[in-house]
Amino acid sequence: MSYAIVTGGAKGIGRSFSNLLADKGYDLVLVSRHLDDLAQAQKEIQAKYKVKVNIYVGDLTNREFLDKFMTFAGPYNAEVLVNNAGFGHNDPFADAPLEKELHMIDLNIRALLVLTKWFYKESIRRNSGRIINISSLAGFVPGPYASTYYATKAYVNSFTRALAYEAKKAKYNVKIQVVCPGPIKSDFYKEAGTNPKFYKRNPNFVAAVALNSNKTVIIPGLKERIAHIMLKLLPISFTLKFAGIGQLRKKMK
Repeated sequence: MSYAIVTGGAKGIGRSFSNLLADKGYDLVLVSRHLDDLAQAQKEIQAKYKVKVNIYVGDLTNREFLDKFMTFAGPYNAEVLVNNAGFGHNDPFADAPLEKELHMIDLNIRALLVLTKWFYKESIRRNSGRIINISSLAGFVPGPYASTYYATKAYVNSFTRALAYEAKKAKYNVKIQVVCPGPIKSDFYKEAGTNPKFYKRNPNFVAAVALNSNKTVIIPGLKERIAHIMLKLLPISFTLKFAGIGQLRKKMK
């Protein structure tokens, strides 16, 4: 049986990917900082889908832990990697705690890079694999009042598209994709300090669209695709202002 790895796979959109991959018959390797969430996901997924769910608890921003996790996950020879773990913030740059922003960079960028490089090389060796990096529409525009978060997602978008091009030109049998949803109904708002009423898109819908797509850049939802087009057509001065106003409106009062 084939395995899939999902980071942050116990809750939110990560859990949606875990459920749908299990429904497709994949056994799972889930990693998160929270044992309770992982244990609950393991119990529920195994009961419903009759697949194996292996869990690993720890902080992906810690390089030593990353090394241990890759050693743990390696023998499963997973066919799919979903780099979902990440978080955001909503503060003016001067007010944002430096340690929080550095932690965000370590998770949203560094951990994703390390896991992607490891899994990509393994996939080339096996001549088979699929990497799905979870990003955001935020990656297509600078985001005042959440500047570091938007910048991390810009990295994920750019990096994934470039890697997909390399894989195609080298004729590796490795599918590389980036998913760029709008605000998703999940617990993301808690860490970001934003109002949950702005997060309406069902994570199950996002995960289903992503898993059934062959596109390199996946934008789930008609409204989101229209927004993406507008971001490309409108001048950056307008989209920058629009993003800033949007972030101020989302701020938890």
